[in-house]
Amino acid sequence: MAIVLMILGPTVWVDILKNETAIFPYKYPALFSVTVAFVSIWFFSITDKSDNAKKEIEAFDAQDIRSQTGIGAEGAVSH
Repeated sequence: MAIVLMILGPTVWVDILKNETAIFPYKYPALFSVTVAFVSIWFFSITDKSDNAKKEIEAFDAQDIRSQTGIGAEGAVSH
């Protein structure tokens, strides 16, 4: 998204490609591309109904309690 908006913006579209006006009017597309990225991540995470997603959802509560309270994190774990 950021690459497409940079190409369509005034930095590339006008300054480099010598077109009269840019398709995307802003020089810095981060505000828009980051917003699209976050919305996409959120949308695809709530619509994921795979078995792996169900396992991750089930494991979240125990990990959240452990990270917030420290309960169950008494010792180091060998990986």
